[in-house]
Amino acid sequence: MNSKESKALILQNLSSAIREDKKMSRSTERVFLDPQLSIDQSKLQDDFIANFEMVSGEVHLLGEKESLTGKINELIRELGAQSVSFWNMNSLKSLEFTSETDLASADIGITGADFAIADTGTLVLLSGPEQPRLTSLLPPVHIAILEKETIVPNIHALFAKLGESHENYDKLCSCISFITGPSRTADIELNLTLGVHGPGRAIVIIV
Repeated sequence: MNSKESKALILQNLSSAIREDKKMSRSTERVFLDPQLSIDQSKLQDDFIANFEMVSGEVHLLGEKESLTGKINELIRELGAQSVSFWNMNSLKSLEFTSETDLASADIGITGADFAIADTGTLVLLSGPEQPRLTSLLPPVHIAILEKETIVPNIHALFAKLGESHENYDKLCSCISFITGPSRTADIELNLTLGVHGPGRAIVIIV
């Protein structure tokens, strides 16, 4: 094969590779963003649980006959917490505890979770005046309440959802937090420690 033939072959291979790459990109984009594609919500839930637990997170599935406040009160007693801080949410108004205003002294911070990302096991919290970001960051234990219908496949689907209602979020949301398990810190020797720069325990209650 002479140099001219070799050059033609290389160009042909490059052209084929580019066409395949474009085809895969269109296919991937459709999987990420097409709202018409059917989504198995049960599988998304299972994937989220597996990935969240993989990074030392804890998940509780609320049973049909269990009440959310009953489950939270049970966890608070098990953890031996003396003070709790929580978001201003209707589902938390009947807790046995009152919300601690000093977040630095609270043993547990309880928040909602606006979304969760299945393929990374990540909680997504939209913070604002009634939903302070520090509730999920300062207390040593963070409990998040997640509705299973809000679990999305990946970050692409998340931003598609946020884009659909961006006007509402612009008014209410001052910060978006992505939380994947408890706080994790490693030293120069790669020794991993939980809870140095945030909660040492991250618990999700799926309702």
